[in-house]
Amino acid sequence: MTAVLTKEDIVNWRRSTERITLEDYAKRLGKVVSAEKKETNDLHDIVSKKVVEETVKEVVKKVEEVVETPQKSEKPDIEIKISFKEKLNKREEVVFNYFFKNKKRKVFANEIAKILNLPNDYVYKYIRNLRKKIAGNILVNAENGGYILNI
Repeated sequence: MTAVLTKEDIVNWRRSTERITLEDYAKRLGKVVSAEKKETNDLHDIVSKKVVEETVKEVVKKVEEVVETPQKSEKPDIEIKISFKEKLNKREEVVFNYFFKNKKRKVFANEIAKILNLPNDYVYKYIRNLRKKIAGNILVNAENGGYILNI
């Protein structure tokens, strides 16, 4: 059985000037961070657990609303094919679907942040990744802020 980090080891790690993670520090000592995760019933753990569960449920509902919007059964006049250099992950797909739903219209980062339930900083990362994966320059910056999907 491997040894577990003591409180003294953790204090020494915090005091050290090295920039390594606690897990790396434990490996260096030949120990593990903890044998098993202990759940406590203090107020902080109870509140954080409920907040995480609620936010996960809200995000799932928003993603399902965006992804499962019923499409009209009418046949479009033209067919649009968009090719991607790489496969999109789920959040990038949600962002792209929102852009496609609002094509030729300005879309602001805070609109996407509300859908993904993330801060604006993370939304810019998904937009940057989406631009890299879309073949061609069809996702452009709008003049006074925002983004436009030109199709």
